[in-house]
Amino acid sequence: MKAASGRFLFLYPMKLLILWLVLASLLSSCGKQFHFASIESYANDSSFVYRLPYEKGKSHFLVQGYNSIFSHRGRLALDFKMNRGTPVLAAREGIVTRVVQDYEKGGIGKRYAGKANLIVIRHIDSSQAYYGHISFHGSLVKVGDSIAQGQVIGYSGSTGFSAFPHLHFSVWQTTSMGRKQLPTRFLTGKGILYLKPGNWYKAVDFK
Repeated sequence: MKAASGRFLFLYPMKLLILWLVLASLLSSCGKQFHFASIESYANDSSFVYRLPYEKGKSHFLVQGYNSIFSHRGRLALDFKMNRGTPVLAAREGIVTRVVQDYEKGGIGKRYAGKANLIVIRHIDSSQAYYGHISFHGSLVKVGDSIAQGQVIGYSGSTGFSAFPHLHFSVWQTTSMGRKQLPTRFLTGKGILYLKPGNWYKAVDFK
């Protein structure tokens, strides 16, 4: 009974934290399909369409979106709620440029900042995708590997600055002016979308 009670006390504040993050994200995050272009030009959006970074048929909840106030201020990044050990799939094909997988712990203390396990993949247009909070020794790839879209590259975790298990995903491109963050469209069960926090998104394959 004590164990069950303890587990309840742990889960309850965790659910409240996730709820707070979602509400804060909805107030501060753009997430709308037409945010990065006028409504008129959205129909002509030719940006790359990414695959959701998890298995076909699975749905995951988007906790934080672009510019969310908890940890995404000034960052075009997405946080998908995932249990530890969930397979992480490549959202786009490319070459692995960086792998970190030796960190074991995570939390929201300052000592965890910069200590997330991660995988970075460079795409053909020189943009790069970051997959963060990978589990301890959870990478299935190494630097230099060629990766196909939809390939399992590792397993999710909660390493580094992380309040709960999730996958942190972002894309950027290095230019003469420095690193430029890129918004990303995804193929979902609801069509091609820019994702908005507070929603579940189902992974589907390109036909």
